[in-house]
Amino acid sequence: MKNGIYSLIFRSDGEDFGSGILVVKDDLVNGGDSIYSYKGFIEEDRLILNLAKHNMDSHSLFGNLGVLKLNLVFHDDTQGYILKGNIENIQTVPLLVYAKFIGDLIEL
Repeated sequence: MKNGIYSLIFRSDGEDFGSGILVVKDDLVNGGDSIYSYKGFIEEDRLILNLAKHNMDSHSLFGNLGVLKLNLVFHDDTQGYILKGNIENIQTVPLLVYAKFIGDLIEL
């Protein structure tokens, strides 16, 4: 994935269930949303993303799990990337994530 800032839309079983922001810098990623913080890394065409729940009062599609690991394979799209995969150890929940490129990172 190209370095930059991305707006994420999460989908499963044809339904949108969340959105967030992802920042990519030299194959390292960070981001978050109103329920989870994200950190991870990119290996070739795979994004390994660890989610840590920071808002325990919010309901999540993933239930009460405090820590999750997403394994996603990505490919280019006209506005950024499409990522497909699942939650590690919960393969029954297929994930589709749209990552729209929304900005460059500042270079010092």
